[in-house]
Amino acid sequence: MENIINRRELAKGVYFSSITDSRYKKNFISVCFYQQLSEETATENAIVPYILANRNAVYPTYKLLKNRLSTLYSSRIGTSSGRKYDLNFNGLTAYFLDDVYALSGEQITEEITDMLIDCIFNPLLENGTFPEKVLELEKPLLIDDIESVINDKRSYAINQAVKLLCENEPFGVAAEGNADKAKALTVEDAFRAYKRMLHNTHCEIMCVGCNDFDTVAEKFKNAFSKVERTDISDYSLKISPIKDQVREHTERLSVNQSKMVLGLKTHSDDMAAIVMLQKIYGGTTTSKLFMNVREKMSLCYYCAASYNDVKGLLLVDCGVENDNIEKARAEILHQLDEIKNGNITDEELEHARMAVQNSYNSIGDSAHGVAGWYIDHIIKDNIETPAEALERYLEVSKERIIEAAKSMVLDTVYVLTSLEDNGKEQD
Repeated sequence: MENIINRRELAKGVYFSSITDSRYKKNFISVCFYQQLSEETATENAIVPYILANRNAVYPTYKLLKNRLSTLYSSRIGTSSGRKYDLNFNGLTAYFLDDVYALSGEQITEEITDMLIDCIFNPLLENGTFPEKVLELEKPLLIDDIESVINDKRSYAINQAVKLLCENEPFGVAAEGNADKAKALTVEDAFRAYKRMLHNTHCEIMCVGCNDFDTVAEKFKNAFSKVERTDISDYSLKISPIKDQVREHTERLSVNQSKMVLGLKTHSDDMAAIVMLQKIYGGTTTSKLFMNVREKMSLCYYCAASYNDVKGLLLVDCGVENDNIEKARAEILHQLDEIKNGNITDEELEHARMAVQNSYNSIGDSAHGVAGWYIDHIIKDNIETPAEALERYLEVSKERIIEAAKSMVLDTVYVLTSLEDNGKEQD
């Protein structure tokens, strides 16, 4: 799959990128504002997309906006927010049928773009700020999103482990902030975050679909020309430093099944080899963790590895019975030692290559997937096509994978277990 990305600067710190692909009948637009993630601003930043996405000065109620979108072949305007490496991103997205497929010649692209621009640049205001009633409508949604994380114990454990792994780093901050701060948010807080986003924050606009998006680019260029863009905040992405000694932490909640996360770090610059290492170690159903720790030894209900290339983090997370925590930990590390010692079969290497190939070939299945790929690489300042990346991965040798495994250092061990004592102490 080849993608030709058309990228240009529309205004100070505002970049517009587009990919035209005739395979898609629907178009995807993402407008996101990026800044360094911090505890101080995360919560007030997070509320802004909730407020902007559901109304504007032209369509002042949720019902009016959604009704109009539904008449445009069920078009959607939604929120986009979260954490990308050390950055906090917040913005809006639109998903809509292209004009050439409209039954009555409707100019869908133009109208959806106008609606999206109105949501961002012409929000519903009252006395020069967001209406209090709108904030009170949207705050519970943010609070629910924050508090619901604990209901998924696997995700909760990974999030808690990341906080410990990257303590005192932006990546260790929850992008949505915390519930107490969300409950205390005022319209002044939300509007301050909105103004900062609009005037002082790096913006990436990404469009993918069968449209050429020239009209979209001109409309956003015109919209940003009316906004004073000064003191655009800088941001940086940094690899996570390795701790001098392994940090261990146990948290106790009312759970039936314990969760354990082993956080390993590397400062290797051979990213392609580490991607292949992740697949062989714990990224597929034929990986060493799955076949040995889960299947042969039955130590875990699940056991998988994921990798964050910018931060240099390899996370192994598993669901495990309390009595098997130490056994599982030992075997998980033993399987990494097996790779370090060169115990990689040709079959394992081939399965890893197939997994990577399937993953990268599927990126083009949706406009959203293509947009996500390029936004990620723009942020990393390393624009390449999925095909170019895949070629690098498929060329990785066993020797490079072994060296990548040797670069891995155990940094943090997090255990979420039951309220009953199992002999482990909290730090």
